[in-house]
Amino acid sequence: MARLKRFLLVDDSNSTNFFNKTIIQKADCVEEVLIATNGSSALQHLQSDTIPEIIFLDLNMPVMNGWEFLEHHNQLSATDKNSKIVVMIGAKLSEEEEKTLKSFPQVTEFREKMLSKEIVLEIVSKYFDESLN
Repeated sequence: MARLKRFLLVDDSNSTNFFNKTIIQKADCVEEVLIATNGSSALQHLQSDTIPEIIFLDLNMPVMNGWEFLEHHNQLSATDKNSKIVVMIGAKLSEEEEKTLKSFPQVTEFREKMLSKEIVLEIVSKYFDESLN
């Protein structure tokens, strides 16, 4: 299987980022895993031509949270917002929060905060299998 270029983990927890990066590397489906500890830092990655194919986004972070990141992401040029965004949740979302997230077309799905190799490969297969062949 061909590999994607890069993923971006956006979470303020160093331990969550370390764990998820390790899992993604074990899945061996991407060349580079970038890390941002808040939405502002994630936007800087996107504006520096390091557009990831997948962004794993936490919602609750300091400086700029995931909700604010999504609002700013909507204002980027079409080229800068080609990423699939997987919202990583640690707690159940309210119906209103779920509805709000679904209003962002770049949000493709919600997943538990801690990834597994199977989940990573499932997401890659779901959105990128055709482009990798």
